[in-house]
Amino acid sequence: KPIIDNITDAIYSSRKTICVISRRYLRSEWCSREVQTASFRLFDEQKDVLVLVFLEDIPTYLLSPFHRMRKLLKKQTYLSWPRAADQPEAFWENLRKALQTGNDPSEDKIRLTVVEPQQ
Repeated sequence: KPIIDNITDAIYSSRKTICVISRRYLRSEWCSREVQTASFRLFDEQKDVLVLVFLEDIPTYLLSPFHRMRKLLKKQTYLSWPRAADQPEAFWENLRKALQTGNDPSEDKIRLTVVEPQQ
């Protein structure tokens, strides 16, 4: 399957998608498509299906080309690893809460699909 089909299938078959944002992530064409597809699903289904985690502080000007992500940041809570440096336990607790769906407790098992930027 083409990679874009794999990304789309993984996002739509998952309860939630976690996008771990870094400068390297922003330079990757595939990763930006991942955010785009996940945000399409978010707007399409009107459900909390996307979790944004910033691995590092990223200046706003670097987010300029990512209109959809900037829009998401204004409307949606996101997690920042650098801001959690003093309280890593709180970061992991907030991530755990962000992954909860409020549905069937048997859904607590987490399956991760990782899309890494290609060099």
